[in-house]
Amino acid sequence: MAAITFGQNDAETMYNAFNNVFLTRPGGGDVYYKTAINNADRGGTWSGSLDILGAEDAYERTGDPEKKDLVNDLLTTWLKYNPIPWSWDGWNDDIGWFSLALIRGYQMTGDQPFLDTAKYGFDYAFGRGWETQHNDGGIWEENPEYSARENPPRAATKEALANDSLGKVACMIYQSTHDEGYLEKGKQIYAWVSTHLFDSETGQVNTGVNQSGKVDTGTAAYNQGTFLDYANLLYEITGNRDYYNDAKRAIDFGRDKLTVNGVFNNPAGYLNTWADEMARGAGHFVRDSGLWSEYYSWIKQNADAIVQNRRTDLGLTWNAWAQPTPGDSALTANNFVSAMAWLQFTPAMQPNEIGGIHTITNQGTGMAIDSAGKYGNGSPVIQWGKNDSLNQRWLLTQNSDTSWNIVNLATWESLDCPGGSDADNLPMVQWFSGRAPNQRWWIDQQSDGTYKIWNKASGKALDSANNTSNGAVLMQYGWNGSSAQRWLLE
Repeated sequence: MAAITFGQNDAETMYNAFNNVFLTRPGGGDVYYKTAINNADRGGTWSGSLDILGAEDAYERTGDPEKKDLVNDLLTTWLKYNPIPWSWDGWNDDIGWFSLALIRGYQMTGDQPFLDTAKYGFDYAFGRGWETQHNDGGIWEENPEYSARENPPRAATKEALANDSLGKVACMIYQSTHDEGYLEKGKQIYAWVSTHLFDSETGQVNTGVNQSGKVDTGTAAYNQGTFLDYANLLYEITGNRDYYNDAKRAIDFGRDKLTVNGVFNNPAGYLNTWADEMARGAGHFVRDSGLWSEYYSWIKQNADAIVQNRRTDLGLTWNAWAQPTPGDSALTANNFVSAMAWLQFTPAMQPNEIGGIHTITNQGTGMAIDSAGKYGNGSPVIQWGKNDSLNQRWLLTQNSDTSWNIVNLATWESLDCPGGSDADNLPMVQWFSGRAPNQRWWIDQQSDGTYKIWNKASGKALDSANNTSNGAVLMQYGWNGSSAQRWLLE
């Protein structure tokens, strides 16, 4: 019998299986993931946040409206039962996971309370947790005034879990608001992690450091992945290649040192998640930087192991992807979310060159599509001489209908056809990324290797109007095949 391998529908199938087992709608508008197969209680605070991150992965993969609605409902319920202030929780990594699910949810839904609460979470954890008396900086894992009250008292440490999760939150708040203060704090945290917890020679992310400076050199896939995703975020936001190089070392260490023959595999009973953040870190880095030729076979190898070792009755796989999933009804939702997350970032076939970060230049004029660095709904999209600035770098990701999202790396807003109008000569704009039809684009390669880029809502093609003036508007026009409508992805 041929071995089972990951296929076209497996990511959706496992997402549906996860929801079939754990998603609960008890009434009153509440929506949440239950704790375990045999435990119908609502998932916990940080553990519930990790489950929601898995649902967000599925929406990121597809852009399907019903998945966005589910993310909104899950976060709304979570906030209902976990309102601020969060002073009851002394663990800053908990605040990091709360805030990460919320800021990511805001980027998907535009729901203002999610942004507001994520900002509160970061500000609160950074404000109480960052201190320079010990280790020249860094955020406490559990704040000392809380760890001293543990039974027995626990020595306070500074760990990757809190610093990297909160650093990601700071970066994503910056993407969502363009508040430079959050970006500066994101860089500040990263600089501390990279000099105190990250081995730049090997790519290893260490667990943490105690007050006397002794480093805990333990490793974990979730620490490795969170740092990888953090480095990639800063690379995309700043264009600084040093962050890219750190991300590259981190993914290689994870692949080469934290797997069993290439596969993530940890059956430890005390674990919640294991490789969910590795799924996000590897998925974003490889997709966005177009590194599929180097990493696709490894990513697919893990996906193959996941589907081969599913529980046949539930369709779910635990944290030990290289071993059959046991029939243990006490396993929690967290035990299964890592495998589900990995599949959301695994294409069924090695992707072509369209996805990832590109400069988009016109065949006829050589001018690049440019955001002018202007942030805000309705800001114009222009053309400018190619200069490889962030204004001219666009991230192309795909939806389940095979259309593409085109998001600028300077503004983090989407290329948008206003109102989906089919008017010729209509100038294109930028808008909050909602993945509506007027922000979805078909990208079709032509026989000469150039691309026709046309809007799903309007049916009209991007057109340069053969204008070679810096600042010329980018418009749409009915397809005529001219060089003004042919684009290069560089």
